[in-house]
Amino acid sequence: MSERISVYRTLLVPALLLGSAAAVVQAAEQGPRLAKATKWSEPRTWPNRKVPAAGDKVVIEVGKSVILDVSPPALNGVTINGKLSFADNADVELTTEWVMIHGELEIGTEAKPHTRKATITLTDTVKEEEMMGMGDRGIMLAGGTLNLHGDRTHTWTKLAATAAAGATSIQVLNSAGWRVGDEIILASTDFDPRQPNVAQSRPSAATRSRSTESSTTCTSARSRSTWMSVAKWAC
Repeated sequence: MSERISVYRTLLVPALLLGSAAAVVQAAEQGPRLAKATKWSEPRTWPNRKVPAAGDKVVIEVGKSVILDVSPPALNGVTINGKLSFADNADVELTTEWVMIHGELEIGTEAKPHTRKATITLTDTVKEEEMMGMGDRGIMLAGGTLNLHGDRTHTWTKLAATAAAGATSIQVLNSAGWRVGDEIILASTDFDPRQPNVAQSRPSAATRSRSTESSTTCTSARSRSTWMSVAKWAC
């Protein structure tokens, strides 16, 4: 009988070790447990009990979850070691030199897409910064997660006809789901890829939709100088 007990013990120890190792791996994959989310606008969210001011470099620490419920003043950088998510009950804008993501930036999820307007504007007022070899401006991922899920299913199309300089309307192959007030970006046909055209959609009697072609009336302006100094991303 004692021999059987010894055999069982010999088998049990490696099994326990294997189970412990699996638990460690699972915990590592899930990452640190996040605290209950608090709002950006609340002083209690921040270590110094002060809401970030213009020019600040903001750090969201590991284990911290923050909801961006306001549009803060222009910042000099945002580092996300925990989690930053955009509120979905208002249009909000984050203006900063850069965003460094070691944790998670979430604007909607696949299960619950973002329904309001979310804008990230990247400025370049602090020159020649070098963020981990990735330059001085951008949404930069370094072991983190970027979740961007809007409620649009149709976000790009092709021109159905050449858009001449100075034109007040364009024809596209498919504008299904586009809304009045949407911003339309026409990709550059210039040698300079940073030279886009920006169009603002507005209602018009000329607006129509067919199975293969639609026409959208818009105002158009070339924005080369703005694009070179400020990069804007909107959802």
